[in-house]
Amino acid sequence: MEEIQYRDFSLKLHQKKWQKKNPVVAQFELTFGCNMHCRHCYSNCYNNSEYLKRELNTKEVIDILDKLYKEGIFWLCFTGGDPLKREDFIEIYSYAKKKGFIITVFTNAALIDKKIADYFKRFPPFCIEITLNAVTEKIYEEISQVKGSFKLALNGIENLIKRDISLKIKTQATKQNYQELDAIKEFIEKRGLKFRVSAILNACLNGDLTPVTLRLSPKKVLEINERFRLNSMQEDEMPNIKFSTDVANQPPSDNLFRCAIGLDTFHITPTGEMILCTLVREPSINLLDTTASIQESHNRLLSEIRNKKFKTNSKCKTCLYWYLCSWCPGRAKLEIADEEAPLSYFCKLTHLVVDLERERVDK
Repeated sequence: MEEIQYRDFSLKLHQKKWQKKNPVVAQFELTFGCNMHCRHCYSNCYNNSEYLKRELNTKEVIDILDKLYKEGIFWLCFTGGDPLKREDFIEIYSYAKKKGFIITVFTNAALIDKKIADYFKRFPPFCIEITLNAVTEKIYEEISQVKGSFKLALNGIENLIKRDISLKIKTQATKQNYQELDAIKEFIEKRGLKFRVSAILNACLNGDLTPVTLRLSPKKVLEINERFRLNSMQEDEMPNIKFSTDVANQPPSDNLFRCAIGLDTFHITPTGEMILCTLVREPSINLLDTTASIQESHNRLLSEIRNKKFKTNSKCKTCLYWYLCSWCPGRAKLEIADEEAPLSYFCKLTHLVVDLERERVDK
C-alpha cells in the first residue's frame, strides 16, 4: 500500500470518528523517559530512574495493544516523554503496525537517526509530530538543558523530510523562546509545513510549579494569537476565538468538567492506567488488572467524570465566559490543589479575549 493511500484511508476513518459513540483513539504514554529535561514540560518530574522502573515492560505493552485491537481501537498515538527513548520502541511500533493500527508518534526528533528514519520510510506512521522550541543552538539547549541536543533534533527533522514522511512541527511558546517565534515560523514554513504554536503551560504532574513560572503574560499570549492569526486553535492551546455579545446563548452549567474529556479519546499511562485526560490522573483503571472491556472501563471513568458537579460557589461555576476560557479542573488541581478554584492567569486571558472581541463586534 503506497504511503499516500495509507494517509487518505486513515484520514477518512478519522473524520468518521464522531459518528461513533465509543472511543476510537488511544494516546499511549509509553514512557516518561526523555533525552531532554525541558523546564516547561509537565511530565519532566517523572523523568527519573525511580519512576521509570515502574513502567510497563514489552510484553505488558503488547498485551494492552492486543486488548485495544480486539475491541476495535484503530487510532493509536505513541507519546511520552519521548517514546523513542524506550529500547524496545521499534519492537512495539512494529507489532502495532502489523496489527493494523493507524499510528501517530510524538517525539522531539533527536533520536531519529538515519536508521530509524529509514525504518519509518519503509513502515510509515500516519504522522510524526515534533516539538521544536528554538532554531538557534543557544536557546534550544537552554530549554532542553542537554548539550548537543540542538544538532540532533535538526538532523532528525531533516532525516524525516528527506524521506517524505508525514510530519507536523509544533512549538511551545514560553518566556525562554518568545523572541524566537518568528524565526521558528520561518524555519518551519520554508520546509513546506504549517507553523503551530501553543502558549498554554501546565504545572507538573507532581504539583511542581516550574512550568507555570515560564508562562508568557496574558497580553503576550493574545499578541501571539493575533500576530500569527491563529483563528482556529487546537484543543488545549489558546481560547477559542468565537464570541457572541449575547452570552445568554451559552447555557449555565454546574458541571465541573465542561470540556470534551473522554469524548472519543482515552489515555494510557506508562504504568498501564486508563485515564481520560493527561492532566487528570484520577480516576483511573489499570488495563492489565481489570477484566472489564475497554468500552466498560471507558464508560465507568466517563460517568464518574461527567457526573462531577461544582460543590462550592466558585466564580468559574457562574462565569458567563467559561466557554472562552482555558481553565479546567485538571489545571486547577495541579496548580493549587483545588479543582474548583479559579486561576487568575486564565481569568485575565479570557477577559482580554472578551474585550478584543467586543471591540470587533462594535466595529
